[in-house]
Amino acid sequence: MKKLRIIIAFVALTITLPAYAGDNTAVEKAAAAFLSGVPADAYLISAEKLQERIKAGNNDFVIVDVRIPKDKSYDQGHIPGAIHLGYPTIARPENLAMLPKDKDIILYCHTGHEENKVLAVLRMLGYRAYGVKWGYMAWKVLPPTAMTLKAIEGSILNNYPVEK
Repeated sequence: MKKLRIIIAFVALTITLPAYAGDNTAVEKAAAAFLSGVPADAYLISAEKLQERIKAGNNDFVIVDVRIPKDKSYDQGHIPGAIHLGYPTIARPENLAMLPKDKDIILYCHTGHEENKVLAVLRMLGYRAYGVKWGYMAWKVLPPTAMTLKAIEGSILNNYPVEK
């Protein structure tokens, strides 16, 4: 009986996997449309512009903190009004349902790296997503971002070679 189940599972996988593995057309089209339409500002806004929007009291945007882990980031301090949806889980249906498509979604992480991954995904899904240029470190310098700045400074001092 166990061998029969294994054989059935193998046959089912053999039949269905090629269907999933070979058709990336929708993803390729969405990626091409996204990459060919990136504006000069790369969908990034400055911390100053975000602060102006917050102070103006407009409700035409949602701020999303995508930093993880939550207890060592969001819970320690976040941009006023931000909700937390960690970047690895933001594309889950229950999390996407929390994001309105008729408002700007302003994302931030520690430095901008993770928020840009989420920004691309949300844009391809039809959301009006933007990122805070340089992430939370543009808003408030804290130990993790201070360490990042120190690492960047260390790299600059190494003066790595380039080719022409």
